[in-house]
Amino acid sequence: MDKNSFVSIAEKYFKRFPNYQCEINTFLNNIPSLIIVIPSFNEEEISITINSLFFDQQPHYFNVEIIVLINNSLDASLKIKDTNRSTLHFLKDFANKNNTSNLSLHSLYVADLKPKHAGVGWARKIGMDIALRRFMNSSNNGVIVGLDADAEVSPNYFNSIYAFFKKGDYNAASIHFEHPINGNHFSDFQYEYIIAYELHLRYYKNVLAYAGFPFAFHTVGSSFALTALAYARQGGMNRRKAGEDFYFINKLIKGENFGEILDAKVIPSPRISERVPFGTGRAILEAFKGEKDLNLTYDFRIFIILKNWIKLICSNEFEYANFPDEIRAYINENEWLETHQEIQNNISDHKNYLKRFFAKYDAFWVLKFVHFMRDNLRPNSSLVVNVDLLLKALNMFCLINKRDQLIDLRKLDMKKGAGAP
Repeated sequence: MDKNSFVSIAEKYFKRFPNYQCEINTFLNNIPSLIIVIPSFNEEEISITINSLFFDQQPHYFNVEIIVLINNSLDASLKIKDTNRSTLHFLKDFANKNNTSNLSLHSLYVADLKPKHAGVGWARKIGMDIALRRFMNSSNNGVIVGLDADAEVSPNYFNSIYAFFKKGDYNAASIHFEHPINGNHFSDFQYEYIIAYELHLRYYKNVLAYAGFPFAFHTVGSSFALTALAYARQGGMNRRKAGEDFYFINKLIKGENFGEILDAKVIPSPRISERVPFGTGRAILEAFKGEKDLNLTYDFRIFIILKNWIKLICSNEFEYANFPDEIRAYINENEWLETHQEIQNNISDHKNYLKRFFAKYDAFWVLKFVHFMRDNLRPNSSLVVNVDLLLKALNMFCLINKRDQLIDLRKLDMKKGAGAP
């Protein structure tokens, strides 16, 4: 696709979708290859992230810009606004001292978001829209990277992302992540909780792959990247207060050529947080309060059911009566017949059938099905036991320790997960 086509699609995006009218006007003249977008709300430790990006990176010859979108709603407390102003002051001072010709930090404080929509989704969208406009104005289909204000990154972060997209095989990707699971910065309880939380994430991703679901990828807001063209083509980030990463990345998985960047690493914080209604920080908080048991996860048998159904579909077996009982409990026959006929009317072969099938029964549908099963037929059960069942099904060594299980699933993910040949 030529530069004019990219610019045209980006222009259509800004005409079609609502966007916050703001730009950063202090960019250097150099055209960037990567723009890292970081939403920041009530952050007191953002220096850890910024230092990781500025002082711990391998030398790179291409240009990188970092946009920090400091934000709060109109009705935010004075304390939050004071913290945000302090963050802005720190970032402006840091940029004046440390910006170089090929690495620059730019910060913007948006303090008037309407309470109805204010949150990480809108902040991420504003920052990514700014990045898209920056690329559009320079006629350069560069790479937009999502990162969080409490994460560190590996020394090859810039170079790995740049090389991945330079090859041209993919236009969107998740980036490998690993929470810290030991050290002195957090309590022993916190490390135990984050081990369980990350183990659940990796279990879910890999058990989906084991079931034959083709869209088994991590959907973490601090760990993804995409071309500016893909961002515009998929309608940009949403304004959800939480879960914005799950919904947006799943659009990318279905609509773009999506891959995994496995030789770089994002290190998200296992800190407690009330910033969003769910996610890592909230899960750790609820675990401390005794409101959430992180030692439980989805029952492995749910994914056996899903696997059996997917096998039928992949084998051209579309008869509703032959579907597993649990699938028929969730999808009624008329709904299935209507969907099946609609797909059949718009395809030329089985490969296209499967493509349309999984576009309909996507990651969001699967999650709703899993929750239906959890709430009605197969309640959550032991995390360790279910991971052990997955490991057995993959012909891997059985382990009874969450830390060892996590290390094994991290290694598995580095080999592209349970679906890898």
